[in-house]
Amino acid sequence: MSSPQRIAALAALGLLLGAAAAPAQSPFALTNLGQDIRASDARIEGRGGWGAAESDTLSPSFHNIASLPGLRHVAIAVCGYAALTASESATDSRHTSRVTTPSVRLGLPLAGGRAVVTAGFRALRGTQYTTETPLESLLPDPADPLGDPVVFHGTRTLVREGTQFEVPLGGAWRVNDRLSLGATLNLVRGVVRERLRDDIGTPDGTGDSPYVAVSEVLADDISGLSTTWSVQARPWRELRVGATVTPGHGWDMTRTRDMLGLPGSRTQLYELRLPATWTLGAQAPVHGRWRAGGEFESQPFGDFSGNPAWEAEMVDAWRWSVGVERAEQWRRRGGWRNLPVRLGISRQRWPYRVGGADVLETRIAAGTGLTFRDQTGHLDVALSYGWVGDRQDNGLADRTWRLTVSLAGLERWW
Repeated sequence: MSSPQRIAALAALGLLLGAAAAPAQSPFALTNLGQDIRASDARIEGRGGWGAAESDTLSPSFHNIASLPGLRHVAIAVCGYAALTASESATDSRHTSRVTTPSVRLGLPLAGGRAVVTAGFRALRGTQYTTETPLESLLPDPADPLGDPVVFHGTRTLVREGTQFEVPLGGAWRVNDRLSLGATLNLVRGVVRERLRDDIGTPDGTGDSPYVAVSEVLADDISGLSTTWSVQARPWRELRVGATVTPGHGWDMTRTRDMLGLPGSRTQLYELRLPATWTLGAQAPVHGRWRAGGEFESQPFGDFSGNPAWEAEMVDAWRWSVGVERAEQWRRRGGWRNLPVRLGISRQRWPYRVGGADVLETRIAAGTGLTFRDQTGHLDVALSYGWVGDRQDNGLADRTWRLTVSLAGLERWW
């Protein structure tokens, strides 16, 4: 990269890495595993979410690492998104904002680009949620302890926060011009905490209360290991297909429970068993600079086990996406006609029920990007609008705007 491009890249990276999650999120993520917050890159987001069959050495994708062989330069990609959500229930409305921890991926070519090793960091699932509800407690009257109890008014505050992260380490190999294979070892870590606090007031709501607040903290420390196997092939002309599979695996959980006023804490060890995840996608040119693609992802969470409170609400999760993309061109004085254009739609079912009904999410997206003049990097953006759930079925409904930004750079190293 040139010096100005390095400065721009470092500035963007600093802004993304400095972003912190806002202390609020949709009520749909209040319980259970939390919300899927994976970020791939803005090009993939802009065309609806498909990318398992994509292969472009100037714009490398880490959605399927079997696409990386052919790289001639070190590739570094950073991606994150910000979201604004309006949530509605039968009795309340809530507006929340969120900035995700960005994903970072690195691809290092070997053997003339025929082999690539890769490493990265990305967030998988997260929840940041705070709610306050009125509280009434029947307690002895301090003025007359032997008399009838009286009602004390207060507030119950529940905070649920935490994120699960993944560190993928792996490599890919190009078998021939039509077939590439890849594999990664994924280290999963994270902590999810729930804080429950009851603040007891006075019967008339004024003055100091003779009763202290009750507080409890429940923390789940997550540690897991999984593998992902991937393949990408070009079976016929310009048709390209790709697939990935992550076999079922376990997360070791250490649960710690602390309560204010009691000495020590209680620790419990258990394991969550997660089902296999598989993805299948395809892409092909349709006309001129335009190409189309699609993808399907399945994760049968009906086979989930380890937390009885969650198991009853788990369902088989799936996601499909389709979209089109107009490739970038380099025509002199082409103006806006040179820019790429991406459009797409996706639909998915969350892995757990809310209000006794499935949670369905639909998202439409559009995006574009800009490649550096010497083609050593590119900046991409995508804007999407999604709606989650249904007030009649789930008791809740979300409407979310999401802005995704990704920055990728290519650096010569030999």
